[in-house]
Amino acid sequence: MNRNDLERRLARVDHEIDCAAEQLRCQRELIAKAESSGRISEEARKTLNALEASHAFRVADRDLLRQELALFRQGLKKIW
Repeated sequence: MNRNDLERRLARVDHEIDCAAEQLRCQRELIAKAESSGRISEEARKTLNALEASHAFRVADRDLLRQELALFRQGLKKIW
């Protein structure tokens, strides 16, 4: 992957992270409302867990992309 491709991918992943953060906020709010009204929301919690795992994967992907771009800027090769 060249530098321009990495920069575009990083921008896309950053956007996905922002969207995922909003989804997480909404899901947490949904759970809080359900629990405050005495309802048990196991499915909502499972969804939250899946969203959190997906978000963590995107953050890790972003961090690797940033590292690879830093290597490009230094004129070095990938380390992985």
